[in-house]
Parts: sequence; C-alpha cells; structure tokens
Amino acid sequence: MNHSRDLLVLTHFGLSQIEIDAYLACLKLGGAPASTIAKTIGAKRASIYAPLKSLAEKGVVLLYFKKGKRVYHAVDPQKLPRIYEKKLDMLNSVVPYLKSIEKTPLKPFGLRFIETREELELFYNETLADRPGSEHYVIGNVLTWEGMAQDFFKRFREQRAKQKIKTKLLLSAESATSNPIDQSLLREFKYLPEKYTFKSTINIFSDSILIISPELDSLAVAITIPAMIDVFKSMFDIIWDSTV
Repeated sequence: MNHSRDLLVLTHFGLSQIEIDAYLACLKLGGAPASTIAKTIGAKRASIYAPLKSLAEKGVVLLYFKKGKRVYHAVDPQKLPRIYEKKLDMLNSVVPYLKSIEKTPLKPFGLRFIETREELELFYNETLADRPGSEHYVIGNVLTWEGMAQDFFKRFREQRAKQKIKTKLLLSAESATSNPIDQSLLREFKYLPEKYTFKSTINIFSDSILIISPELDSLAVAITIPAMIDVFKSMFDIIWDSTV
C-alpha cells in the first residue's frame, strides 16, 4: 500500500520532504550514521547533515555517539503527537500576551491572491464558521474543482453539511458525471445548458467571493468588496431563476 499521501501530513508540522525521508530511513534502519541514511534515501552525504540537525533540534530524531561515530535514531512514532502537543501548549501560553498588544483589526477589503493549496484549504475551512442555516452559492465545474484536491473537497462538503450550511450550485453540464446527489449534503443544484462550457468556479460566501481558474497566475483570487458580493449574488439569483 502506498502511504506517501498520508505522510504528507508531516509537512504540516514543519518537516520538509528530505526531513521526512530521513526520519523514515531512521525508522527502517533502527539507527544509522548519516552516510547510511543518505544512501538509503538516495541523497548526497553532504546534503543530509542539515536535515538531520534540524530533525534533532525538533526532537524527532536522537543523536548518539557510538565508537566515535554519530548515529541517528528515530523517536518512537507514538511519541510524535506529544512533541507537538508541548509546542502547542507553549504557543497557547503566549496567546494572551499577543492578544493584549493586538490592534483592533480592520475588516479585510480588496483582493487577496491565494498561491498554494494549503492557503486554499484554509480559506475554505474558514467559511465553515458561517452561521447554521446560511447559504453558499457556486457557479462552477465540479470536475475542475474536485481535481485540485479531491479528498479535501469531499471532506469539506461533509463538514459544511454538518454545520447546517446550505449550498446552491449552478454547474456546467459535464459536471453531471461526478456531481454528488446525496441530499444529506444540503446541496441544491441546476445544470446549465451544454453550450455554456467553462473550467472556472466562482464561490459566493457571506463576506467574500472566491474565483478559482486554471487561467489565473495564482491558484485563486478572493474578493472582499461588499458591493461586488451583492452584484455577484444578484447575478447568481438571475441565472438560477432563469434556469430550468
């Protein structure tokens, strides 16, 4: 079984790909010098010292000296969550001070360019804070949208429904091949005529608009301009009412 996708979660805890590879090698080897670890992961010996030093500083590997040689051992995987729990505890301890010096934030206004998948997922997750019973509106292509992060968007739909947030969607005709029809997802949708083809997706939320398009230089563009949100919402309603 290929677990490479599962292991990507480690990148969210500050590990680079070479650090992940080095940690896995330490696990498999049961402890080894840098040269053996480098050979195992197909890296140059000189390039492995910095990642191993970083892993040691993060508490993910332990450094021992045996017969004058440095030997790196992986920390028991079951102990990894506790390492990050301690870091989270330290972060929580400083939050009150940070809040005490925070200036009252201005409400975001304007355009925001989203460059990475992680930023995009965070943006979507933030929309789940909308009040239960509110509605999201979408004009889009399911195939293109899901293709960006299929597993994430599947979970997002489910989480959105759990928050009792309803969604109305105007979809391209080709979306019918992969559009879920499960009513528990609280989605109401209509398909646009086949002559209207597009790859982009527009999401209209209570306080922002998100445009995702393969034609953009950035992954997506978020618009937080109230007047434009009103216009997009009105345009959606006009198209919705005129679509069978």
